Amino acid sequence: MAGIIRRGGNSHKILNTLAISAGFLAISLISPGSSGVIVQGLVRGYFRRRSFEKHRFLRDIRRLQRLEMLDFRELADGNIRITLLKNGRRFVLTDKLDNLKIKRPIAWDGKWRLVIFDIPHDQRRARDAFREKLTDLGFHQLQKSVFIIPFPCEKELDFIMTYWNVQDHVLLLYVSSFEGEAKLKHHFGL
Repeated sequence: MAGIIRRGGNSHKILNTLAISAGFLAISLISPGSSGVIVQGLVRGYFRRRSFEKHRFLRDIRRLQRLEMLDFRELADGNIRITLLKNGRRFVLTDKLDNLKIKRPIAWDGKWRLVIFDIPHDQRRARDAFREKLTDLGFHQLQKSVFIIPFPCEKELDFIMTYWNVQDHVLLLYVSSFEGEAKLKHHFGL
């Protein structure tokens, strides 16, 4: 499904805007640019030569509705109500997960982030995906369920724990030094 929606395209922007707006928008098709900042950002790509191309906007909305990513209703007053559905939320979260990165700060704060987890066997798929994502994000694996990184990663870690619903099984420790850290400093280019 992700291959159908081009990253950065209008359909992608619609789904992301709905996710930001708590999954619901009401838009006036008569004067769409006069609405709030979120709606203005959404419809900006549909303006050509100062006029709103309603047919392009509705075409993309209907396409997303056929993909069961959103629902929309044309109201009697000329407005439309757009609601993000489960598949749309899943697409936005997966897209965010796929593009998640840990930023390397200019100066290291001297703290190591040690992630330890014990995810039960009945959540094996989540455990394996969690482990794989930590590796993708640049964590160094010390043991099967122990990873380390010297960069701030709390938001990213919180997101992936929530995505796979494993937050009750993960522990984040801050470590200032440990034996053998010189090897890891070299690994991370510190």
